[in-house]
Amino acid sequence: MTLFELERNADFDQLITILEESSNPDIRKRSAEILGSLESETGERNTPREEVIDVLVAAAKDDEDEGVRAGAIDALDQYGQDALEQFIGEISGHDIDDVAQWKKAEILAKGLNADLPELRMAAATGLGRIGEDNVVNALVDRLSDPDPRVRMRVSRALARIGSTECVPALARRLHEDQYDVRIEVAYALADIGTENALRELVDVANDDDEVLRRIAVDALGRLGSVEAVEILATALSDDSDVVRRTAMFSLVQLLSQAPSGASHQVREKIVGELEEANEREAVQPLIEILDRSTETAQRRNAAWLLGRIADEEYVRDAQDALIETLGDDDEMTSKFAATSLALLAGDGLEQRLLELVESDRDEEMRVKALFVLGKIGGDRSRKKLSSFVERTDSDRLRKRGFSALSKLGGVGMPSGDIP
Repeated sequence: MTLFELERNADFDQLITILEESSNPDIRKRSAEILGSLESETGERNTPREEVIDVLVAAAKDDEDEGVRAGAIDALDQYGQDALEQFIGEISGHDIDDVAQWKKAEILAKGLNADLPELRMAAATGLGRIGEDNVVNALVDRLSDPDPRVRMRVSRALARIGSTECVPALARRLHEDQYDVRIEVAYALADIGTENALRELVDVANDDDEVLRRIAVDALGRLGSVEAVEILATALSDDSDVVRRTAMFSLVQLLSQAPSGASHQVREKIVGELEEANEREAVQPLIEILDRSTETAQRRNAAWLLGRIADEEYVRDAQDALIETLGDDDEMTSKFAATSLALLAGDGLEQRLLELVESDRDEEMRVKALFVLGKIGGDRSRKKLSSFVERTDSDRLRKRGFSALSKLGGVGMPSGDIP
């Protein structure tokens, strides 16, 4: 059974066995990461939370591979402060379970200077969770730690605390460090989100280094602000295909990250910018997201955007992608695909939807196709659907067919929302 299947089935026992016994460090590391991602399911699967934490603590302490140890520490972070403190206590000899928060912060700050890099990593992560402003200076000092794994976790901790004081120090690392650390630094600046943090990311988004530009536009997708939209829209015409595609992913991500009070403004700004962009640069990446992404929020937003920006040359490609999304496992994604299709009428769409309704494909796709036909259909749809509702054995398809007919002026049932 693959790790993917073990994750999908939340098979804690087998994942623990692999973490403890596999000879492949990459597989052990991935097992630790999966155990961290399954934190919310420990109680539901009759797997004691404490047992999983004990296994991760052992891996963080004793595994021979530094990548596995780092992965186990990050997994412990997902189990919360108590899990991190268990590891820190075992490795440092300090029992900090019942210590006041300020005292914990003091102990953890000392841990930033420990000889063992894993302890410095855990101390930085724990300080980020506690979130005390008085440890910012101690964390900033560790941005020059000789171990890049520590520098990465210090950056995450500073992002959690969100202090503006650390922006200049983070900005220096953004220009000086190795790429994997720079990614964490860029994310930290985006999460802090102040004007000076944004300015640093904007500067890097225009850097001559393609990798740095990609890192910056990736991080800007976390901001959820109107200010980031124009920068990302500009990046859609970058010379690098990788940067262009990352910019589109970030724009889609912005729709999810925008604060509720600004979401409409951000959404309208993105649509406006994409309408003005080159259609190949805007539409093709959205189609790719629908085709390849497994992130529900990304797929929802890509489906929503396609109906509002696809035009002329790429409308057929957009229609094809949306038709295939009508049966998406996520109900909201399939609804967005249907409403977007209704905005892209023409270019033979009516005939293709009629053929889909008559096919033996997934019933959910056919139900959504009937909804769209109720919006865009004409005389041909009325005739075809009048016959279809008499022949189909599916009550659900018959009901949706009658609803579509009523919208088209035929004899049917009262129309309603998307099923």
